[in-house]
Amino acid sequence: MRKSFIESKYFNILLHILIWSTFFILQTLIFQASTPERLILGDEFMAKSFYYRFLFQGIIMVSLYYMNSLFYIPHLLFKNKAIKYVMVLLLTIAVIIVLDNTFNNLIEFRRRIFAKAPPITIFISIFIIAVSTSIKLVQKWFEHEANQKNMVHEKTNSELALLKSQVNPHFLFNTLNGIYSLANAKSDKTAHAVFKLSQLMRYMLDESKQEFVPLSSELDYINTFIELQKLRLFDNVKVDINVKGEADNIRIQPLLLIPFIENAFKHGTDSTSDCMINIDLDINKESIQLVVKNDILKSRSEEGMSGFGLNNIKRRLELEYPDKHVLVTETINKKFIVKLFISID
Repeated sequence: MRKSFIESKYFNILLHILIWSTFFILQTLIFQASTPERLILGDEFMAKSFYYRFLFQGIIMVSLYYMNSLFYIPHLLFKNKAIKYVMVLLLTIAVIIVLDNTFNNLIEFRRRIFAKAPPITIFISIFIIAVSTSIKLVQKWFEHEANQKNMVHEKTNSELALLKSQVNPHFLFNTLNGIYSLANAKSDKTAHAVFKLSQLMRYMLDESKQEFVPLSSELDYINTFIELQKLRLFDNVKVDINVKGEADNIRIQPLLLIPFIENAFKHGTDSTSDCMINIDLDINKESIQLVVKNDILKSRSEEGMSGFGLNNIKRRLELEYPDKHVLVTETINKKFIVKLFISID
């Protein structure tokens, strides 16, 4: 998944530049406010001492920031060792104060121009700790959110892959049964049926692995499927398919429409009565609408109209087109009707 700018390394670099620019500006203002200007300008020793202290405290605070960010927080605070974390911070601040006073003594601040140094040092240390801890907690939160999204995404992809794989054996089982019937009857249509099946299998093996396929390819697949079904059906079964609109520039998820058509052949055909299957597909730039109608036969009424394929595709639509599809199934005048609307804008 694509990372947001906040999660990128560029944001992290800019954030650190902003933090340290702000810190050194504040430090300069604090020293200027706490140190008489006449001592700095009129005494070369004091001027050097001022800049030495500025450099010394900058090194101390940079070290404190990254020790807290890279070691204390990951190894103590994030490991549920809050008490140890607080104790280590207090010990670190104490060490910084000792080092600060020692540094002052080494450079012999006789005029005590930095008499307020320890309180200032404590204030700056707490500020640095608060900033580094806040940033680390925010980064941890973003990392947690990203991991949660990745887990959901991976789970969704795994479920979709499973649903797609379930389409193939179900379809293959039904088709092989039809070819077996042709072969058992020694029909001349058997060889042609096997050829059509090979075309369908090639599509399922190659194209269906893609996230999106041209709608025109999906329609070719559907037409091949219908031709294969016609080879095994009797003349009492009529199939009427109408397609409106241009499919060339439209892309959809593979094997998305075929379950509705397969379901119509499975539940709406037999050899004892006249059967009619109507397939209407309306295509435009923003959406596609599929309507499939099949007769409800007495011989198939006990099997139900939902079928494995429809239950499968309902779940796929929920995952692949959330809030962008409407699926309606209804029974009118002894016909089972499926209406599917998909927004593709």
